[in-house]
Amino acid sequence: MPSFEHEFPLDIIRHTPEVAVDLLGLVYDRPLPVFSRARCESGDATTTAPPEFRADSVVVCEHETEPALAIIVECQVKKDDRKRYSWPAYVVNLRARLQCPVALLVLAPKESVARWCGTPIGLGCGEVRPAALPLTALKPVTDPEEARTRPELAILAVVANRSVDPAVLDALTPALQALDDSLTSLYADHVLAALPAAARKYLEDTVNAGTYEYKTKLFRRSFQDGRTKGKTEGKAEDLLEFLDARGIEVPAAARERITSCTDVEQLRVWVRRAATVTRAEELFD
Repeated sequence: MPSFEHEFPLDIIRHTPEVAVDLLGLVYDRPLPVFSRARCESGDATTTAPPEFRADSVVVCEHETEPALAIIVECQVKKDDRKRYSWPAYVVNLRARLQCPVALLVLAPKESVARWCGTPIGLGCGEVRPAALPLTALKPVTDPEEARTRPELAILAVVANRSVDPAVLDALTPALQALDDSLTSLYADHVLAALPAAARKYLEDTVNAGTYEYKTKLFRRSFQDGRTKGKTEGKAEDLLEFLDARGIEVPAAARERITSCTDVEQLRVWVRRAATVTRAEELFD
């Protein structure tokens, strides 16, 4: 299963393809072409598109209606020698399909992996030179106005560097506010899942203190969802232990219904019934 480190940058690029251009500009060794819009393109690298020849993401920069540059975006969390053979295939096949220049941008979670990714790949008749960017090189943003201007990069920098600096965490709010409403909760959940405990505590304390109402709106749902999940999981565990102590067998279907329940009050009802039932199924009568 793809990891969080692999999927989060790609998720941002899928929603905002221009982010791929911004990231490429940080490490590309030649001028970027003029373009009027950026769009996501199929990552298929061949006509049959077997899985081993499908790029993580492809962004096409168009000038008017013509492709001006295609950016292959790969997220690489560790060294993998097979990529030395598949990456050139992505480049040449995409170049033939779109008939435009192609850049290979590889995002890595740390410097050592990025160095390996950026090593030129010799083909015998030339070479492919990946543009590798360690996401830890993204400077954490403390200026709210800068965070509003480039919100996706600000959010990526917080996650990549696992920042605990209060000034950086405070800048998260204007960054999230600058996004479309449909993305704010999604990205807030991603950020909270990635941050260390100290950073989460700072944000939670800020929410609970009500220091900034807008912070409360952005993060409160995530914290409340986490607390609710913890309560329901605890109640479900108590119920199963109680039934076990009474020697009552819990069939798989009943266990699934109990552990998947997200209603704390319903679980409380089942816990009370557990004192008198003779079969687990009677909990649900």
